[in-house]
Amino acid sequence: MRETTPIALPGLTSKDTFLGNAPTLSVYDEEAQHIRQARVRIIMGIIVFGLLLLLLVSRLAEISLLRAPKTLLPMATNQVKTRADIVDRNGELLATSLETYSLYADPRKVWDAVASTEVITSVLPDVDPAIVEERLTSGKSFVWIKRNLTPKERQLVFALGLPELSFQIEPKRVYPRGRLASHVLGFTDIDLNGTAGAERAFDKQLSAKGAKPIKLSIDMRVQFALEDELGAGMEKFQSLAASGVVLNIKTGEILAMASLPDFDPNRSGAALPNNRLNRASYQLYELGSTFKPIAIALAHETGVVLAGEKLPVHKKLVIQNKSIVDDHPVYEPLGVYDVLAKSSNRGATIMALRAGGDAQQDLLRRLGLLERVPMQLKESASPLYAREWQDITTATVSYGHGISVTPLALATALATLLNGGDYIAPTIEKHKIGQAIQSRRAVSAATSQHVADTMRYVVTNGTGRNAAVAGYELMGKTGTAEKLIGGVYAKKRLVTSFVAAFPHNDPHYLVFVMYDEPKAYDGSWGYATAGWNAAKTAGAVVERIAPVLGVKKTVKTAELQGGKVGGAQ
Repeated sequence: MRETTPIALPGLTSKDTFLGNAPTLSVYDEEAQHIRQARVRIIMGIIVFGLLLLLLVSRLAEISLLRAPKTLLPMATNQVKTRADIVDRNGELLATSLETYSLYADPRKVWDAVASTEVITSVLPDVDPAIVEERLTSGKSFVWIKRNLTPKERQLVFALGLPELSFQIEPKRVYPRGRLASHVLGFTDIDLNGTAGAERAFDKQLSAKGAKPIKLSIDMRVQFALEDELGAGMEKFQSLAASGVVLNIKTGEILAMASLPDFDPNRSGAALPNNRLNRASYQLYELGSTFKPIAIALAHETGVVLAGEKLPVHKKLVIQNKSIVDDHPVYEPLGVYDVLAKSSNRGATIMALRAGGDAQQDLLRRLGLLERVPMQLKESASPLYAREWQDITTATVSYGHGISVTPLALATALATLLNGGDYIAPTIEKHKIGQAIQSRRAVSAATSQHVADTMRYVVTNGTGRNAAVAGYELMGKTGTAEKLIGGVYAKKRLVTSFVAAFPHNDPHYLVFVMYDEPKAYDGSWGYATAGWNAAKTAGAVVERIAPVLGVKKTVKTAELQGGKVGGAQ
């Protein structure tokens, strides 16, 4: 039954008899009911609208604040490989890793492989269109298009909007010094695996999680000076190649090692194989008369030359039908000092033959010249020599022929003869403070001093005069060897070298310089021998690096006199 509302009449009360017995009139208020229902609907609508608005605002906040914006081209989530830095002995950065973007595709999403190839190669002109099209039609789920894009390249690809393309974050090895020490540092492949040099030698340490930077023994300042002087010399002397080493002979640390021509490790794949070759540690040479200090040491160790004795280098000398001759003819007997100063092949041969082949091999073995240099770099070549050691072998090896070694191997051997007589394996890793230096006795301290004195005499009175640097008391020895071409020694194709060590009163550093086929130049009087090229470069290197290494000049260079150290005996 509908609700009714009684209607009262004005001026009448219920007490009146007439009205009390009269019937009541009720009227239904339908309009009020509709108004109430409308109000309820409005309120419910406002509540629902408010809830929807709140939901919408929350969603927008989640998207804008809590979620990263989605790009048109998706980027795969991957675990980025890490690799520790390489620094020089002073902490200067030599190699590091940067994050880059690499481009890959899902061929299953490709609509038109030809069209996609065209637009991709339009922004990446260095990729091969044939390879790109082949990969896009492979049907695989993942193919690389290009690794390690530049920021500009990534933006250009991004603008293409191709659904089949995606980016992946990858590290890229970077060498901020460019070509500097490229053969020491080496390089990695695109997946950051060490493939040459220190990158390969220390690959496990560099790739370990949380690895600290590897500190090399290289001094960037010394390295630059060596490379700079070698490059200038290579241009002046028009040589095919050059190499050099700077050693701390007390610790075995390699302060610099260079090989020219070199390469940029940032673009190692574009380098010629010949340029990637480390000639200082991986190329074998017959290095000639720089071997003669070893003959001096052999004679002193075995006592086969008497004090003050003069050797008959002016007489004809034939060994197994081979005539031993000197490049600088001598017409009188020479003492040991002048044998080295005048670089007499006959004098070296006489001393070696007196000591004997077995003693010579034993000394060479103690100096590390009959095996590869035991260093961290894999680029270390084993020597080449006759397995049957005859008298002619003893003779030729005494003056640096008949045995092929690396410049680093000979530099290490000569460092042994000058540091007091201890063989110390060379290293490209900096020694830690307090670290014990591993060494073994090779020759006596007396022999070491004797070799140092004779090599000092070479610079003051012999073939090493062009290497002299005032105030640093250089010791040195020249070496000029003919190259063996097709089994025959070519007289005009030379390998020249010079070893310099300083200072004479307390030898600490050694510089070894080598040129492959240098030419004569204006001012060399037609000569292309070591005294006119390698010696000059070695002296220039010493003059630049000695102040850097803290070696003080003497106030007055004490020249060794012949009577004092044997001189023209």
